[in-house]
Amino acid sequence: MIKKIILAISLLMLISCQLVPTTQQQEPIYTENFRTGTEGTRLNFIKNLPPEKLLDTEPFTAMIELTNEGTHTLGGAGDKIYLAGFDPAIIQGISTTGQQIPQLEGRSQYIYEPSVDAVQFKGTIRDLSSLRMDKYKATIVATACYSYETIATAQVCIDPDPYSATAKQKVCTPEDTFLGTQGAPIAVEEVKVIPSKGTTRFRIHVRNAGYGDSYKNGIDYLQKCSPYSTGLAFDEIDYIQVGDVTISGTNIKPTCKPLDSTGHLRLTNGAGVLICELKNIRGQTPYMTPLSILLRYGYRNSIFQEIEILPTR
Repeated sequence: MIKKIILAISLLMLISCQLVPTTQQQEPIYTENFRTGTEGTRLNFIKNLPPEKLLDTEPFTAMIELTNEGTHTLGGAGDKIYLAGFDPAIIQGISTTGQQIPQLEGRSQYIYEPSVDAVQFKGTIRDLSSLRMDKYKATIVATACYSYETIATAQVCIDPDPYSATAKQKVCTPEDTFLGTQGAPIAVEEVKVIPSKGTTRFRIHVRNAGYGDSYKNGIDYLQKCSPYSTGLAFDEIDYIQVGDVTISGTNIKPTCKPLDSTGHLRLTNGAGVLICELKNIRGQTPYMTPLSILLRYGYRNSIFQEIEILPTR
């Protein structure tokens, strides 16, 4: 009898296991061309935070949605968002040191959807009647200051002897390459290849393709980006730092110009040209190889919201 009961239980367990559907493990979606777009972080005021009109007895609350549209992770040391544009004697309690930007992962081969989070500011409103004011209008400005990177790769042809008589036997010919955008506000748009015997020069065209301002890379410049600081100087804004320029495993950044002592390139009217060289090329046969460019910089975005505050008496 006991054996029959054990057998019946075993059969029930076996049938139950067969009836339960198995969940198949989904393969991660691979996106090859993820380095596109011209934005780093995108800012938006969440609806009615703050409202367009409010009373002086109501609390002041502003909430900003942050979306990392690019490929570099946000939320590092010094990455902050600030709220300004109002009289601190009327809207009180808003920190002048800003709020830390939460960590927002950048897009990659396996993460195509942008990361989203929000930052909140809370304050109080002073009694307008005590100030003999019938209303108070202001333009609230939310400013994000953060570090970002651009990584660009171009397939280029290296010809050690471009004027040799065996041109018909060559597997490639040096030519210009248009790159477009790389999922960052600073874009390496084009690489012009200028070959000569033993040396290949590259004219790398860089542009601020985003909707904000670039400035020198570093924590000191991030702090100067704050609307409550002394501000960025003329020789600190419209700069990008060249991290590396590598080709065939060789870093050719030391040949690049014009760069200042800290490796920064100046942008004029939002654009700049970096000229680099690959020297002492040996052999006779042309070949294709990747040219990789890493740029680092600070970036600033701002959005605006009009408000009107009315007295309750």
